[in-house]
Amino acid sequence: MIYSVLTVGLSEKLVAALQALIIQYDLNFTTSLTTREANRLLERRVFHLLIIGLDYLRTSHQAEWLTDIRHISFVPLIVLSDTPDRDMNSMVQLGADLCISGQSPLAAIANYVRAQLRRYTEYNHYDNPVNAEAAPFQIGGIYIDPARRVAEVYGQPVTLRRREFSLLLYFMRNHDVVLTPEQICEHAWRMEYTQSVGQSVHELRKQIEITPNHPRHIQTVYRVGYRFVSDFAETCGR
Repeated sequence: MIYSVLTVGLSEKLVAALQALIIQYDLNFTTSLTTREANRLLERRVFHLLIIGLDYLRTSHQAEWLTDIRHISFVPLIVLSDTPDRDMNSMVQLGADLCISGQSPLAAIANYVRAQLRRYTEYNHYDNPVNAEAAPFQIGGIYIDPARRVAEVYGQPVTLRRREFSLLLYFMRNHDVVLTPEQICEHAWRMEYTQSVGQSVHELRKQIEITPNHPRHIQTVYRVGYRFVSDFAETCGR
């Protein structure tokens, strides 16, 4: 499996060195030049690790940007700082998992990266029934992994934006239940019902339905809301 790493404020030399040192994982590094671009990437793609240079955030006066990340993703987050002892407490409070010295030997930084990847991809709670909220599951031909933010339709991976992924997860956790737009806004997106959910349903159907105009999985319940079923044909045949 290819693991995706997003970096913000790191030099190309450091990124290349880390990629060369960490050979036990098939890593794909993506470098973001701005926090705005990083937000866009985090909303649209799945990342398994985020590495941020604190000096860049300070230079751009965006040190508190870390709190915004946690509204988008729970990806492991490493901050590289020239003064980690001074910054560790504030960075962890803002959402970082680790704050380490950017002047550390490359091998030491690589070890921290390995440890975070291992925790997230191998040692995490995916197979622990106590943490069912984060455990992957499948309904019919649709598979979803909430912790890794991965979804597959009949074995094929699909790319979902944050809003559509949250919608699919809420549908699947409440399959065969009719859900109102108000419930979707409150529980899937943690927001008040102030706008139509139809556009997001339309976008999700384009990703998971074979024929979006004749959906098998996401049914419209007239004047009430929507219902997710494993297979429309099977449901009608009962």
